Amino acid sequence: MIHPGFLLILLGTVLVPDDRARRAGIVATCAAGLALAGLRATEAALDPAALSALPPGFLAVDSALVWVGIGLAGGAAVAAGRGGRSTASSGAAIAAAALLVSGALGLGVLGFRLFQVAPARDLALAFLAVLGVGLLLLLAGRVVPPVPEVELPTRPVAGLAGVLTGVLLAAIASHAGAVIVGAIVAGWAGYFLQRAAGTSRVPVAPMLTLLLLPAWSLMATIAGAEGLGVTMLPDLPFSPAAERLLAPAFLLAAWAVAGLWPLHRQEPAALVAPAGALLLARLAIPAIPGGLEHWRALALPLVVVGIWHGALRAGRTGAAVGLAWVGLLSLQQAGRVGAALLLAGALLLRLGNDSAWRAARWAVVPRVVAVLALGSGALLAVEAGLQAEVVYTVLAVAGLVAAAGQAAAGPHAMTAREPSATAPSD
Repeated sequence: MIHPGFLLILLGTVLVPDDRARRAGIVATCAAGLALAGLRATEAALDPAALSALPPGFLAVDSALVWVGIGLAGGAAVAAGRGGRSTASSGAAIAAAALLVSGALGLGVLGFRLFQVAPARDLALAFLAVLGVGLLLLLAGRVVPPVPEVELPTRPVAGLAGVLTGVLLAAIASHAGAVIVGAIVAGWAGYFLQRAAGTSRVPVAPMLTLLLLPAWSLMATIAGAEGLGVTMLPDLPFSPAAERLLAPAFLLAAWAVAGLWPLHRQEPAALVAPAGALLLARLAIPAIPGGLEHWRALALPLVVVGIWHGALRAGRTGAAVGLAWVGLLSLQQAGRVGAALLLAGALLLRLGNDSAWRAARWAVVPRVVAVLALGSGALLAVEAGLQAEVVYTVLAVAGLVAAAGQAAAGPHAMTAREPSATAPSD
C-alpha cells in the first residue's frame, strides 16, 4: 500500500497554484518517495519493529529524507496559503495547503519513528549530506534552460491508427509473434508521425525494431512443437546462452521506441513507449529473465541518461518513460505495475497539456489523475529498482530533483506551453 501521506503531498502539489510552492512540493515528493521506497524495498515499512535492525547509516539517510520532505511540504503549504490570499484561485490554494499539511502530518509519524532509532551523529551527517546534494541538484537544474514540449503529433491519421493498432496488438495478442509484430508496427507508425512533425528523417529507431525478427526465429526454433504462446513462455527451454543472445535484441527494440535520448526525436514517447514496455513485460521478462539481468548493468546507465535528458530537455514524459524502464528492468511485479502507471500517467499528462485539451474547463481532471498515476508508479518503480540496482535508481530520482530546480528558471518551466506540432523537440 502506498503511504497516504505521500499521496496527499502529491495531490496538494498538483493543485497548488503558486509556482514556488509547487517546486517545494515536487522536491518534497521526491525526498519522501525515495525514503518510502527504500523502506519498502527492505520490507521494514511493513514491520515497524524491524526498523531498529536496519543499518544505522540507512536509518539516518531515510530519516533525513523523510524530514526534509515534511519540511518542504510544510513550507509549500505556507507559500500556497500566502499566495492564495491575493489571487482568484484562493480556494484551490487553501485546499492545496490543507492537503500538504495533512500529508506532512501523516509522514510525521514515520519520521518520528525513524528519528527514534537513527543514531544522532549519523542523523546529523545525513541531514547535511541530503541538504547539500539537494541544493547542488537544484542549482544544476537552474543552469539548463527549459525547452517546451512539442504537442503530441496526431497527423497523418494513418500513422496514429498504426500506433494504436500496434500497441493494442502488443497488449492483447496471445502469440509471441503477434506481440513482436505489434511492437514493430507501432515503432514504424510512431516514426512516421514524428517525421510529420518535422523531426529526424533517418529511421534509426524503427530499424532497430527489426532486430526482433531474427530473435523471433531463434525463439521459434528453440520452442519447437511447443510453440510461442505467451502463457507458455516461462516454461520453454531457453538456455542461459540463448537468453544472453536474445536479450539485447529485445532491449534495443524496446528502447528504440521509448523516445529516450539519443533517439528522442524519432518516436512520440507518450504514444509508442507502451509498445516497448509490453514487449518486455509480456515476452522478454517471462521468457529470458536471466538474459535481461545479465545485460541490465549496461542498459540502466543509458536509461538514467535518458531520464535526465527527459527531465531537463526533452519534456517530462521522457523522465516518466525512463522511470518505467527502471521498474521493468527490476524484473519484479511491483516494477511492472509501476511502469504501467507511469506510462498511463505520461500519456494523460501529455494529453492534458495539449493546447486543445488545456482550453477545456475540465482539463485539470486528466492532469490530476495523471500526476497521481505518475507519483504512485514512480514510487513502485523506485522501490523495485532499489532492490535491483541501487546506484542507478538513486541517480534516476536525482534527475527529477534537478528538473524541479530548472523550474526556478521561469514561471512556466514546469508546465511549458508547447509550440506548434511542426517544431522539433531538442
